[in-house]
Amino acid sequence: MGFMKTLRATALIMLIPLVLPGCVAVTAVAAIPGALFEALGNQFIGDEKSYPASMKRSLAAIQSTLWTMKLDVDVIEIQEDGGYGLGFGNERLDGEITLRRQTSELTTVYVKVRGTTREESVEIAITKMIEAKLKEMPKHAKFSTSKYNDLLKSTSAGAVQVGWFRPGARLEVTKTAEPNWLKIKLPSGQTAFLKGVITNAQKKTKRKSILSKAE
Repeated sequence: MGFMKTLRATALIMLIPLVLPGCVAVTAVAAIPGALFEALGNQFIGDEKSYPASMKRSLAAIQSTLWTMKLDVDVIEIQEDGGYGLGFGNERLDGEITLRRQTSELTTVYVKVRGTTREESVEIAITKMIEAKLKEMPKHAKFSTSKYNDLLKSTSAGAVQVGWFRPGARLEVTKTAEPNWLKIKLPSGQTAFLKGVITNAQKKTKRKSILSKAE
């Protein structure tokens, strides 16, 4: 599940609500040099644990765990094998969580967290807290996507949904050849698309840009 092997000139985005034509809840971005998932490459090993819980409950437990740790899921990827890839982070660290379904009631969770170096203690804290959350969580608990927007497989409003992103999150973004569409990197290394455009902004941060209203 390696990510990109070389660092490219892409940008971290901080998504904020904005109304774009044809979109119910869309986004704006403030871009900072760097890439959220670039730093997560396959050069280090994360913490893996299997839980006697369904995929749905495991996702809910992960969301609750990150909230407790003052973090949040920034991007959710629906993976081809039926699992999920989650990206999260803050100003100090970036992380990735992968879920694999072993049986209907057994889910394996793989956590990787990195700051300037691998944050093994954070990985272990997350897996332990997920276990604790599962013990107290209602049987029918599920991940809340109410504050998330859709990610699509292609630059078409009718394209297949491949995940969600959270407005306000830091994500890697690049322009596409299609007007008013952006491409972002998913935890697996695959790409997804969202509606919007990037324009230059007069900010103190070097090479900073924002996503503005599509014309």
